[in-house]
Amino acid sequence: MVQFPGTKTTTKTTTVNGVTTTVKTITAPGQPTRIITTTTTKVPAGQQPADNQRLPTQLGQPQPQGRQPVQQSQSQPQPQPQPEQQEVKRKSSGFFTNLKKHVLPKKNNNVPQQQYPTQQQYPTQQQQPQQQQPHHTTIIRQSEDDGPIDNLAEKMRHAALSRPTQHVEHHSSSTTTQDGKVVRHNSVSHSHDGPEDSIACLKRSRPCVAPDFNGQRLDVSAIDFSREDGHARACPSSEMTSIPRLSHYLTSPFKGNQISQLRTIFTWLANNIAYDVPAFMSGRYGDQAPEAVLRNRKAVCEGYSNLYIALAEPAGLKVKKIIGVARGIDTQVGDNRLGSPHAWNGVTINGEHLLIDSTWGAGVCDLSTRSFRKLFRPFFFLLRPNKLIYTHWPEDPKEQFLDPPIDENVFRGLPCIKPESWQLGIKLSGNHRGQVIKTKDDAIEVEVRLKKRPQDGATGKIVARLNWKGQSIPTSVQWAREDAKYVYMLIKCWCPSSGSGELSVFGWPPGGDQTKNGPQCLLYKVVNEGSGRAAKPLLQQYVVKGFSFSVLEPMTAQVNKGVPQTIRVRVFDVEKGITPALALQGPEGGMPERLPQVQPGLFEMTKVLTPGQWKIVHMTSEYGFSFAAVFDAV
Repeated sequence: MVQFPGTKTTTKTTTVNGVTTTVKTITAPGQPTRIITTTTTKVPAGQQPADNQRLPTQLGQPQPQGRQPVQQSQSQPQPQPQPEQQEVKRKSSGFFTNLKKHVLPKKNNNVPQQQYPTQQQYPTQQQQPQQQQPHHTTIIRQSEDDGPIDNLAEKMRHAALSRPTQHVEHHSSSTTTQDGKVVRHNSVSHSHDGPEDSIACLKRSRPCVAPDFNGQRLDVSAIDFSREDGHARACPSSEMTSIPRLSHYLTSPFKGNQISQLRTIFTWLANNIAYDVPAFMSGRYGDQAPEAVLRNRKAVCEGYSNLYIALAEPAGLKVKKIIGVARGIDTQVGDNRLGSPHAWNGVTINGEHLLIDSTWGAGVCDLSTRSFRKLFRPFFFLLRPNKLIYTHWPEDPKEQFLDPPIDENVFRGLPCIKPESWQLGIKLSGNHRGQVIKTKDDAIEVEVRLKKRPQDGATGKIVARLNWKGQSIPTSVQWAREDAKYVYMLIKCWCPSSGSGELSVFGWPPGGDQTKNGPQCLLYKVVNEGSGRAAKPLLQQYVVKGFSFSVLEPMTAQVNKGVPQTIRVRVFDVEKGITPALALQGPEGGMPERLPQVQPGLFEMTKVLTPGQWKIVHMTSEYGFSFAAVFDAV
């Protein structure tokens, strides 16, 4: 069998009523998972084996979770198999050394294969669990419905439940020993699932909680941390001379309040520890012990995580370090890598498992200038597991804190969602639910949804740009529909040639200033197999204060002259006290002609256009107006 880099093997052997079953699961990046089942039954000479002993994996027999019923076929007798050797436990290794295989896998036959738990270690009601080592917590499935999931995910979820969540080859063999002869029965079955179903697969998993969970999930966004943040930022240098002293300063004013104590540590780290970009790029990380990080005031992710734990311990806060990989600044969208080595922290509050990444909460890196820019990002404080899993992949599947844990292929297929997307209520919708969008006809169309603010129905604003081989290609963002909770928007653009590029979606909060740069919220890799000949310049739209709008017709920057042309504009998210008044101004200038409002929020008229440039405007007064969109009649 070919040994692929990064191959992982799990072996589990059980014996029941004289039947020994060995299940071996082999996974490798980019390769189908192989599940090899070997069953051996010893029968006294002259006695026929019972049907349920001879073929325990035949159709109709109970199957372990994660396997499909398979057909059995006999083969020629084979030599008596040797007794199965006892499984060798994997020894834990150093942080970055142990994780380099995720980033730059290298073939090394002398290194033992990493052991990952299989689906069988999470028993269902039909499968009784084998004797296991006790976990650090009891897994309880807790219903939850949040995240960037469209209603379509629920329909996809039911379809996904009836099939495995990954591409799997099931290799099954049954061996019967009788009268000194060995008969082996082999079969192979296949199942397929693509990365486009990753969100639906994640939807099947629920955040795990401990037995003492009180049923109330923590909403960090509803807590005012101004006192805690102010106290952490005001820390004098005299209190930073040692870890015990700094811990006492940060946590003692908030005794009995675990959340506030954790927050002051998070804020202090973000304000005082800089990310060591040169060390990260060189691979020489230096001393990441808590004392060294406090002394040097710089670290990579492991140092942040270590110091967080050290500051929490004197206050009796139980914080653990989680190691794995993350999709950071050095990971490209659509990249097949899992990510770069990373470390973060986990805590349990009132029975709820929550996650903290003080490294990402401290700022952002610029690899081109080898610099770090401090930027306080409280989004990474006490995150729910089903949010952080979009970017963070722990080495131990149990530290996903998801029931059941998602598969590696599911993680690879999850879309590139930035933290600001969650904060601004900009979420995925439609068919493009992965990192890569492919087209054969030069055209791209992506649907996203904007969450309405409960108190007034206001939504965030978005624009999109296509970066294509060094060019910034304009896009069109159009209103598609809306309901009580969301406004659905279509992002449309043309690829000017064959090849690939990146589609970025930027956003602003309700009422945000769109004249200033907004944060990136979503990122896609776009692959065009077309020639680019079908590409057309799109209508140019401007920002209008007081409301959002979409020009539904015309869509392109050029229309035909001398023929009837429909002008249709949808207005939405209107601020209080604003009355939209749209009009059309011709090439000759003069007073614009008002567009009739044919129904609430929809302005429309049909007109034969003369050659020249036409402008859609918003009348701000009887004679004043601001530009909304421009197109040409040719």
